[in-house]
Amino acid sequence: MKRIITLLLALTLALTLCAIPAAAEGAADDAVALYNSGDYSGAFQSASALADSADPTVALILGKAYYLGLGVNENHSKAMTYLEAAAKGGFPSASYLLAEAADLGYGLRMDKDEAARRYIKFVAVADETDPAAFDYGAVMCALSECFAAGRGVEKNHELALDAAKKAAAAPNLTPFELMSLAAFFDGPAPNHVSNAADATGEYAVENARKVDAAKADELYAKALAGLQKMADAGNMAAVKLLGDLYLEGKGGVQQDYAKALDYYMQAADEDYAPAQAQVGYIYQNALGVSADYAKAMEYNNRAAQQGNAQGQAQIGYLYQNGLGVTQNLDEAGRWYTRAKEGGSEWAAAMLEQTEATNPHASFEAHA
Repeated sequence: MKRIITLLLALTLALTLCAIPAAAEGAADDAVALYNSGDYSGAFQSASALADSADPTVALILGKAYYLGLGVNENHSKAMTYLEAAAKGGFPSASYLLAEAADLGYGLRMDKDEAARRYIKFVAVADETDPAAFDYGAVMCALSECFAAGRGVEKNHELALDAAKKAAAAPNLTPFELMSLAAFFDGPAPNHVSNAADATGEYAVENARKVDAAKADELYAKALAGLQKMADAGNMAAVKLLGDLYLEGKGGVQQDYAKALDYYMQAADEDYAPAQAQVGYIYQNALGVSADYAKAMEYNNRAAQQGNAQGQAQIGYLYQNGLGVTQNLDEAGRWYTRAKEGGSEWAAAMLEQTEATNPHASFEAHA
């Protein structure tokens, strides 16, 4: 009898142990399905129940959730841990986010050199990603950004376009990835960028031929509903991007400066630097409001103190042109230098202009 009971207990234990991986796999499938449907809160909760598993898909979902604020508050420290596990598990999109984190200063013990190494490593393997892979769309979106911006590889518009088309056709893109792709298709085709620069932080391209305006509109519209859902849940990056859509009249919404400012102020009040820079931009350029250079400087400075390159560049513009402050080309140069180091191409161009026109015998932009 004892032998029978022992055998039954052993059989029960064996069946239980066999059932654990299957249950875990099923739960991971649930998290993937929720993620693919855009239910990021549900995906996060489902993946969190498996946080101690070794499933790299779970790690990727949790890593992106903490990195982008998908269904949970942003937490870059936690994001790095999960993204590292997902990258080791074979997900190139996690490798890209780790490179970006190092580039933006989010990564623990990582810097620009580490970012460059990681971008190179990502580009080397990205094109081998299986189109059936869970993160294929995210990988192609990131690869397009690399070729467009020259991250880890020489700039190449044609390869950027090829990757962007593949990404746009893929499922389960986040609203952030959709917005990134839309911006690429909405940008100027090669050799069609105007040399006229203003305080936008970019070159003026109003009369430029777009890469694919129809595709851009489609992607902006597709992102809109997801952004609104995320904004309602308190994601400040989504709030800021909604402001961008209303500022430009993209995604099927009418251009509305007042509504854009409302969104920017909502995120700015939560100390979200990109939104603060946009508030500065609106007051600096009198978009739907009277020009208010003091207010522009206030919000630009709040963004700049967090390392935001747009805010830094816009302060440079105010000093260069004496808007609300005494004109000071040295000070303008210093701010443009900071913004250039933060990745602003517009600031780099304005820095050259300031150096060329500075009447002082000694230019101190790099001090």
